[in-house]
Amino acid sequence: MDVPFAKDNRKQEKSEHKAQAHILVPNTTPSNELNNDTYFTNGKEVYAASINGAVTQTSTLQATSKQLHQTIIPSLQKNEDIRGRRGKYRIQSEGPVKELERARLYQGIHVLNNKPILIKEYVLPEVDFNQKEARERKEQFEMLTSINLKNGGGQDFRLICPWDAIAPREERRCYLITEPINNSITLGEYLQKTQRPMTSSQVREVLKQVLQTLWFLHSQKIRLPNGGINFGLPHGNVCLDSLLIVTNNQQIDNQQFFIYLSDLAIWEDLFKPPLSPVNNYSIEKDLKDLGYLSFYLLSGGNTDPIYGQPLDPKNERDWSTVDDISLKRIVRRLIGIDVPFSGADDALQSLLISPPELLIAEQVDAQEEKSQKEETYNSKVLKILLKIIVCGLLFGFTSVIFWKLVYLIGQNKSPKSLQLSENSSYPCCIAKVNNVPAGKFTYTAPTSEGTWNYLLTTSGLVSTGKKFDQELLARGMKLQLKYVPEKSLDQVIKKVIDKKADFFITNIIDNFEKQLKKKNFIYQPIAYEGIVVFVAFSDSQRKGSLPEALQGKISFEQLRKLYSGQITNWNQLDNNLPDLPVKLYVPSEEEVIKQFKNVVFNNYPQQELLFDQLIAKRKIIKKETIKVLGDILGDFESENKSKRNGGISFGLLRKVYGQCAVYPLSVGEKGQEIQSLVKNDGSDITPKIDLCNDKGSYKPNVEAFNAKRYLLSYSIAVVYPQDENHSHAGKIFAQILVTDEAQTLLSETGIVPVRKLNNN
Repeated sequence: MDVPFAKDNRKQEKSEHKAQAHILVPNTTPSNELNNDTYFTNGKEVYAASINGAVTQTSTLQATSKQLHQTIIPSLQKNEDIRGRRGKYRIQSEGPVKELERARLYQGIHVLNNKPILIKEYVLPEVDFNQKEARERKEQFEMLTSINLKNGGGQDFRLICPWDAIAPREERRCYLITEPINNSITLGEYLQKTQRPMTSSQVREVLKQVLQTLWFLHSQKIRLPNGGINFGLPHGNVCLDSLLIVTNNQQIDNQQFFIYLSDLAIWEDLFKPPLSPVNNYSIEKDLKDLGYLSFYLLSGGNTDPIYGQPLDPKNERDWSTVDDISLKRIVRRLIGIDVPFSGADDALQSLLISPPELLIAEQVDAQEEKSQKEETYNSKVLKILLKIIVCGLLFGFTSVIFWKLVYLIGQNKSPKSLQLSENSSYPCCIAKVNNVPAGKFTYTAPTSEGTWNYLLTTSGLVSTGKKFDQELLARGMKLQLKYVPEKSLDQVIKKVIDKKADFFITNIIDNFEKQLKKKNFIYQPIAYEGIVVFVAFSDSQRKGSLPEALQGKISFEQLRKLYSGQITNWNQLDNNLPDLPVKLYVPSEEEVIKQFKNVVFNNYPQQELLFDQLIAKRKIIKKETIKVLGDILGDFESENKSKRNGGISFGLLRKVYGQCAVYPLSVGEKGQEIQSLVKNDGSDITPKIDLCNDKGSYKPNVEAFNAKRYLLSYSIAVVYPQDENHSHAGKIFAQILVTDEAQTLLSETGIVPVRKLNNN
């Protein structure tokens, strides 16, 4: 019989099973493959809890873990300081306030303002992690905890989000800083404290709040550290130990309490030993875990208080204390015993319209069977819309989410974040572009430039599991195209001249437009690639903050001095800058280095030669931008003063946008520096912005790119012959790519659209 908790305790101890649902260990999938189709999958479910019969087991595990921590990695002591990107944090408690399997909790303060904070320390002991494994886990920790888990309005829907994440280079630990939730305990602790089950009304309130949070989390468009996009993220760790309840005894009886979700699996599982069983997680499993959690809340635990046997929701006898039949049906559907829900929204709507009354089971069966037979597609749509309206009235969902869901249901599509321009002279939609020529056309692009090839070979940039060209077809593009890339731009041009391709896509740099006109080509810009110069981001009030000391900007003259080796310490550049060694980086893309040289070293051949020599001698480190982000922040935050430095690099805006490890500086000639990012009100971002928590409040400076005021940029264009008999396909494809819909899709890939749409 498939019953959770029925396994031998010794086996559970050996596998180090904690009171939670186990999930996929992130190190089994590289961070650059973190897409829905390869990362979030269904798998075998293993459940545990730290209540009633499992108390002894959990205590044993925690004692074993405590001994391991004390003998290998000592705990932090009162008044110890931890340096993070947002400032310094100080331990206030006398050692850990709670010991967990692979972590310890401390009370602390943010030294800058004495604000209370909670510090969660994760450990990577040598007995489980070699040096390479520990380094990789720390890198993934910093990247994954930087994912924005708030919506555009800054709301987190009771999801506890990281305030800061720290992975010290020299230590086998990581720290997660969060704001404490006052008067909160876990649901497991609540059951231990009260020694009684929750009432049906209380469980309904728990379900309502948790489903609301999961609905938000599962429907979010989340940009991953590798630039890909996930439409929805599983929590992966829904259990009695990861849900907090905030209440007092009087409020709990009146269902006036709040439930917060913490400890997302994407970073919690990084600290499980490499040989731990690989467990998968998914949106479906979140609902299943919530179903089991609800069953245990209704039962007061996971074991029979009289016989000590594990409770099984598949056993009708174990429901004997539950008199709310409609709630029972909802929980059974969450677990998957009955027909499962399609998602958190479906479950929430069913919960809200199911009366919390004692019903006769046979009546419920008859009513459900009848409604299932009579429902048509249109009635389902109407029913869902009515449920959403009720949902919004009952617990105050924002109108933004409501109308977004109405749109999705009406269109029967996945979320695309499309907002169309008003009174636009361009077609709104890809499918509405007219005069599309019949037949199949070939086009090309140089792989050496990278941008277009990146769009066509990377899945998940605009839609789960789809590449950019596949999404264009899914949106109704009628133009039939075949993409045949070439290595170099010369090969691409020759191919079109020889009429082996109808048009091509390229980057317009080096006054290339003049060469195109000489060859009788027409070009239509469709987007921009921006290059940003960046340094480590830290709290603006922190002593030694480079963005603040630089006043958020750097001139081309200063960049020339740095990248030609004339300046080796930041205070040599300006007396107001910190006494900090300079560490120089460049990106791995030759095309980006070339454009940087063309702009910054234009008419300065001697300094350009020194720049090339420093790269050749490896005095300047050439590295993939995503890896540089962590290196620059790690070097700046190092507690070892001999290793601490102020790194600077440049790279593509799409690889830096949306993270908070580094700050993109305004660049340009002295006194004319332009910022690549602006706030939603159009003003430049400044070093005082909270890049970590204010994601969604800033965007690319489209106007500066269009006006060519931001000089470290170049356009991406569709190029086709002037010959009318040979140009129509390229002209139409360019028209498709400048529609409202396609421009929105291009912006979602991280590149800058040529048009300022409503969502830009």
